[in-house]
Amino acid sequence: MSGKESSDRGGEWSRDLRGWLKCLEAENELRVVQAPVSPDGEIQEIARQMSARQGPAVLFTKVVGHEQTWCSKLFVGSLNSFGKVPLALGLPKDSPLPVTLERLRETLRTPVSPVVVDTGPVKANIIRKGINLNEIPVPWWHPQDGGRYINMWHGVVTKDPDSGEYNLGCYRGHIVDADQIVSLLVRSQHWGRQYKKYRDRGEDMPVAFVYGMDPTMMIAAGSPVTTCGPWGEYEWMGAMMGEPLPLVKCETIDLCVPASAEIVIEGHILRDPDTYVMEGPLKEASGRYSEPGMMPVMKVGCISHRDDPIYTGSASGLAPILEEQLITIAAGTTAILKNHLQNAGIPIVDLTLAPFFAVSIKKMWEGHPMQVAYTLLGHKSSNMPIKMLVVVEDDVNIYDPGEINRAINNNVDPEKDVHVLPVNNLIFDVATSKEDSNIEKHGGVLGSKLFIDATVKWSRHLKQDRWGGARVAPVEPPPPEDVEKVKSRWTEYGFGQY
Repeated sequence: MSGKESSDRGGEWSRDLRGWLKCLEAENELRVVQAPVSPDGEIQEIARQMSARQGPAVLFTKVVGHEQTWCSKLFVGSLNSFGKVPLALGLPKDSPLPVTLERLRETLRTPVSPVVVDTGPVKANIIRKGINLNEIPVPWWHPQDGGRYINMWHGVVTKDPDSGEYNLGCYRGHIVDADQIVSLLVRSQHWGRQYKKYRDRGEDMPVAFVYGMDPTMMIAAGSPVTTCGPWGEYEWMGAMMGEPLPLVKCETIDLCVPASAEIVIEGHILRDPDTYVMEGPLKEASGRYSEPGMMPVMKVGCISHRDDPIYTGSASGLAPILEEQLITIAAGTTAILKNHLQNAGIPIVDLTLAPFFAVSIKKMWEGHPMQVAYTLLGHKSSNMPIKMLVVVEDDVNIYDPGEINRAINNNVDPEKDVHVLPVNNLIFDVATSKEDSNIEKHGGVLGSKLFIDATVKWSRHLKQDRWGGARVAPVEPPPPEDVEKVKSRWTEYGFGQY
């Protein structure tokens, strides 16, 4: 799909945040709040309400305390409903989920390299002196958070010092001082491995934080991509956008960032452990606060921004509501894992991360489900906030919790078919002990996943001639003549309209 075709799908819109706002407005998926709103609880509750309703995104134009600062606008809810994901990919809003996921899989297979340009809108204003992060309208998302979490809906750009390979990720972080941000930096993550290389060299790590861009940035940054080229997730962004992503060079470090971003904060992650500060807690997707820990600090060297820039944020900790971080993770990761199984030569029918992490297969050998499980849990996505994988037969609708539950009840002997597999766990898993969550000691979080083989077991169920060669009795629908008779007499029974 070309860039022109992609744009035409949702009306003409440029591939940056402002173009995305126009697209959302045209689809009645944007609300602009011009009334003054407080960044200390009020904005978070509005964001929570919109996510609960699968409602529109919100642009706040008057954040209290930021009437005179260089940044006064805040945008939340960019991808707070599954209906916005196809729009971000240039598809109609009502595209079925399988169509959207197939589009994502296609873009993973067809990367588009970015282009480096001389300048762009993000270079309109350059701040090198008098840096004050508090001029950005960052909410205090939750009462017991460890600080104002500026890094919630953003891209983190780093580069491997040996290979020059780029990484675009999304890692939480809060303001420490007017020119310092502390982030959750874990050695098992991509930028954590890069950071270790810089530290071993005796160097601080160059990093750029990007706010306000085309929504494909968040899909790419929040997904466990393993197949990108030297430009990393930028190449996947280009494929999703249908056109090369224009990049510009940073002012003070050797990194390239999106030319049409709203705000770019650049600097270095300090290597000296004596400069580490406490990061966290933060109310996470579970609805509970994560444990704080000592983490490295980013010293800001420069801020560049567009005229009248729009800061982008996101409310976490909305459980049991499906929040937008999980929507982007679910969409991108599902496509990645489908390709991962295909590349490994493991046949499946379908895969989904919600409402269950479930895979349907046309079972070809007795160990087929276990091979699916080990292949999936060996992927770098094993630290996702999902703890149970269920593998079922191809006649089970994996999007229906009732059918998943029935497959478990019908086909699972807990002693034989439920397995606990050790994995590198979710970084902020509140169910994990403090010892197992010692990132400095373990380089990650020790944990496990539950795998349930809910397929029919060949060793316990031989094929039956009376069932046409099937191993178990088929689920038969009610006789159609009974259905039609009851339907025709429904009002006669006194039940009202059928």
